[in-house]
Amino acid sequence: MKEDIRRLLEEYGEEILESEEFQKAYQQKHHKIMTVADHSLGVAIISLKICRLLEKLHIDIHERELIISALCHDLGILGRDEKYKNNLECCNQHPRDSIDIVRSLTGEENRRVEDSIRRHMWPLTLHPPKYREGFILTAADKISSAMERMGKSPAAGVSYKKKKRPVKTPERKLPLPGGGNPSEKE
Repeated sequence: MKEDIRRLLEEYGEEILESEEFQKAYQQKHHKIMTVADHSLGVAIISLKICRLLEKLHIDIHERELIISALCHDLGILGRDEKYKNNLECCNQHPRDSIDIVRSLTGEENRRVEDSIRRHMWPLTLHPPKYREGFILTAADKISSAMERMGKSPAAGVSYKKKKRPVKTPERKLPLPGGGNPSEKE
């Protein structure tokens, strides 16, 4: 199942995982425990596991929309200390900011994705999600947060953080003892 989940994350979420916004999410703390990126990956993984259980009940889920929603649901939190006055404002506003980000990353407006992100804070929001994907995202978000509080990361061992490539420095040719040049052929 792990390979299936990794394949789906990469198939449907590649443009998001490689985006500058998602990479910045590795720098932003979330719930004072982990990063926004690690939390979002955990939510995506749990969402897909819930999907597999629902498949056994012959309940169809739009996996692409679910993965995009899970990976982007909290990207609006980026820069929270500068953007929001307090936690209440962050809770209310970050889903809207996350929708703006998902639109810019995917180049599309998708009602299923946007509703899932907009209402993922339910029951704190007044209205529950309209779509199955939204309920799955909401549940996965709560499960992931609870696991994080217990010291368990649903995304342990999974990272799409871009590694900084080593900078190539030009080869320095040091003089040989006795004054010779190492590039000179004998």
